[in-house]
Amino acid sequence: WLRPEHRVDHVGFGLVCGQDGKKYKTRSGETERLVDLLDRAVEISYAESVKREAQKATEAQERGKQPYSGLTEQELQDNAKVIGYGAIKYFDLKQNRTSDYKFSYESMLDLEGNTAVHLIYAYVRMRSIARKCGVAETADVLAELRKAHPASNLQVALSAPSEWALGLHLLRFASAVETIVEELYSNKMTDFLFTLVTKFNDFYQNERVIDAPDRDSKLLLCEVTAKVLKEGLRLLGIGVVEKI
Repeated sequence: WLRPEHRVDHVGFGLVCGQDGKKYKTRSGETERLVDLLDRAVEISYAESVKREAQKATEAQERGKQPYSGLTEQELQDNAKVIGYGAIKYFDLKQNRTSDYKFSYESMLDLEGNTAVHLIYAYVRMRSIARKCGVAETADVLAELRKAHPASNLQVALSAPSEWALGLHLLRFASAVETIVEELYSNKMTDFLFTLVTKFNDFYQNERVIDAPDRDSKLLLCEVTAKVLKEGLRLLGIGVVEKI
């Protein structure tokens, strides 16, 4: 199976530790099986999603809106697997591989920190912008944008500082991939993706998109960001979801 064109490297790894700093084990003193860690992460992710759905339904009722339809049971289960598995993978891959680290479900499922959950939520936000703009209900927003501008070459016109910061960071994606291939440190990619989402959030908080005069240019920037984020996560073996 090993061909001349393949490259094989032996790399070292640190230990996964419990909160006490010792090798991670169950309460019975046995080493935790990976399958049990993955199953537990999915259970926690599912429980959190159900809780959020119930909260959204309550808020809709209190505001006198139409009943909240939300996610189906199948969507909740599917999302829980993507987020739960992704959370553990990302938490492991974001560490410097030669260092020990403390395992924590609370840390890896944090909505605000450098976690897969945070990045997946950001991806969902990026994809929802096109739907709010009424540009497309389909997955191929770029194709829809091209249809809306048949006589011109639709391009991203960077003007605001936050747009420039985001655009310049997107251009570094290729070099980030090359660095990981050469150095074999997956945390270089997680750092890149977390910074990407941070810059996107800064852009989205400071710039109008949906009702902006240059809406389609900004929408294109959002869509490119979503595609780079999705591809970066794919390289780490992590999926995304379209709705949360």
